[in-house]
Amino acid sequence: MAAIIEEKERRVIPNWRSFEITASLGELNANKLKSKDFSKLSIDSYIRDFRNNSSVPFAADLISAALVNGFDDNNNVKDAAQFLLNNKQKITTSQEELAYRILNGPIGSQDVIEGITIKQLNDCITNQDFIKRIRVLKQHLIEFPYNPIAWVELSRCYSILGQEGKAMQTMKYAVQLSPDNRFVIRSATRLFTHYDELDLAQYVLRHSGMLRKDPWLLSAEISVNTLKGKVSNLLKRGIEIIDSNNYSPFSTTELAASIGTVHLLAGDRKKSRKLFTQSLVSPNDNSIAQVEWVLNSKDKSLFDKGAINIKTQYSYEAMAIYNFYNNNLIDALNNACQWFCDMPFSKRPVMMGSCVADLLNNKNLAITFLKKGLMSNSNDCQLLNNIAYYYALENNLDEANKYIERIDHKLVGEVDGICITATKGLIKFREKDYECGRELYLRAIDSTTMLRNKELNYKAILNYTREEIMAKSDHIEPAMNLISEMKDIDNMSIEIKKIHSEVVELYQKNKESNI
Repeated sequence: MAAIIEEKERRVIPNWRSFEITASLGELNANKLKSKDFSKLSIDSYIRDFRNNSSVPFAADLISAALVNGFDDNNNVKDAAQFLLNNKQKITTSQEELAYRILNGPIGSQDVIEGITIKQLNDCITNQDFIKRIRVLKQHLIEFPYNPIAWVELSRCYSILGQEGKAMQTMKYAVQLSPDNRFVIRSATRLFTHYDELDLAQYVLRHSGMLRKDPWLLSAEISVNTLKGKVSNLLKRGIEIIDSNNYSPFSTTELAASIGTVHLLAGDRKKSRKLFTQSLVSPNDNSIAQVEWVLNSKDKSLFDKGAINIKTQYSYEAMAIYNFYNNNLIDALNNACQWFCDMPFSKRPVMMGSCVADLLNNKNLAITFLKKGLMSNSNDCQLLNNIAYYYALENNLDEANKYIERIDHKLVGEVDGICITATKGLIKFREKDYECGRELYLRAIDSTTMLRNKELNYKAILNYTREEIMAKSDHIEPAMNLISEMKDIDNMSIEIKKIHSEVVELYQKNKESNI
């Protein structure tokens, strides 16, 4: 059976986009509303360096500093941008995008993604795009090896291609070169948590000299601790920053959502509501997605859903969550596709997209989504199991066996192991090896009972019963008796309710045909 969409606790871990997009969203801007130090922010030294050394590294440093500090209208900055565009053969794609943005405004990356629907899924993200980008970045780094942004961009490309070792190593280079750079440290945090290297993520954050001053880093540190099942000892410092009113609401949006999540999980709804409300004053896509997750899977009554501005830039994840739980399945499908194109290394949009495709009775599209996920997560047991499951439902048993056999059982946890056992049972049923299929399904059902996982138990029973009905066996009635005991089916997930309806309908048709 298919692994269920991950319901594990969502955390406000930084999203990871290109430097150009991250800068355009304002997530690298100065934090404070008013500060005696703000007037001292200057890019004069970068301008002098570029004037004295008209070369790509100094021009790139100048435009990066200008974007981060809000000086992109400066004529010297525009000169540096034009210089980079006049030397395209020597610059990276990211540098070209930044220069273009300074001279012409945003390049419309969001518009491109928003224009993508499920029809363009196969073409929206391809290996060749990132292989080409890697080639350009490596050539640049041969000439300019001390550019931390280029190392981060290279790491992101490797992670999208599923090359974990190279992604980790190149990110470590970036951190060594720039341990206090917000973009570098937040990108590193996302990468290290993506590969479950939580101690390393915490180490990098803790050793940044900007941690206690920067709400963007503080939010990440608090969230990494909650992933580890701990409460950060910097929680008080985070509340001080929020309450100081010295920081813009946008710069503290993720911090408020992070701390709000800590209080929610501790059972303090009052503090949690206050902090989530603060996070929505000037939210980004990450804080909105956290609120949508809370309202749809944790606490539906925490506050009025109408308070959420879901139109924030790049809020594809939030829209996918909202539309999925409100049964707007076509919109959720397109949102999941956009979310994947925005975060192609992430498995979560793939799991949601394939689930929605299945709910829309399109198994081939579900398989297409899952195969896209294999680009970054080639050994992921959930993706491989679900591909095998959908192929088996389509009676393509050769492909089903091919993918189920790719699973490395040393990497399989208890819950995933149950799903894999059930999928093997499905394949055996479709191969007409009913005894073996029945034994595998019943083993999976027993495991869900011992685990006290009701949703997984229901899913295993329903999948098993469907196969007994289709096989027209003598075990249909005992299986249906198990289903008759499911008194709370209306409180289950959309997936469970759908398969329950299908099995009951199949049972009725089978009874009518035997009259």
